[in-house]
Amino acid sequence: MEQKNSAFAMGVLFEAGLGLLGVGFAWLVGISLQERLQPSQASVVRGLLAALPMFVMLAYIMLSRWPCMAEIRQHVETLTRALFAEANIAEVALMSLAAGVGEELLFRGALQPWIASWTTPWIALAVVSLMFGLAHAVSDAYFYIATAIGAYWGWLAMAYDDLVAPIVAHAVYDFIAILVVRYRVRQNIEHQKTETTKN
Repeated sequence: MEQKNSAFAMGVLFEAGLGLLGVGFAWLVGISLQERLQPSQASVVRGLLAALPMFVMLAYIMLSRWPCMAEIRQHVETLTRALFAEANIAEVALMSLAAGVGEELLFRGALQPWIASWTTPWIALAVVSLMFGLAHAVSDAYFYIATAIGAYWGWLAMAYDDLVAPIVAHAVYDFIAILVVRYRVRQNIEHQKTETTKN
């Protein structure tokens, strides 16, 4: 239990650290984050709506029999078992918020506009999406999906010149995805216990 709590705390600190890195880098290169972090009803609703296609993707990943989807499930379930098997709802929400804020501040808040300032917005979108995919590349299949997700959130930030919607979409998606995968992990654990008892 103590080891899992320590891993969870390190995860939250890491995600928050990414946000601080993004803020520091943006300040260093003269990129203003404040204007794109003004929450409004429209940006929050846009973020919530943007999360909906992500849930369709999550359902496909969880139900698909395609081997590469099964590989992604295995990696995600292993991570979830390590970090969230014993986590309560508040802890899951905290990690999801830290990931949404931290990763969006760094990738879409700082890196994407910085690269766009000396290339083009579309090149910046492609480069940062690949960087996002590489940062999540626990497998080849996961790299491709993470890159596509990064491109989706990057487009959302670029199209509306706003970070609130990508942060909301990212955090809400992570929150629901963790709960869904955690439920699956707990069901597997209970099944294993039942099988062990029978034997």
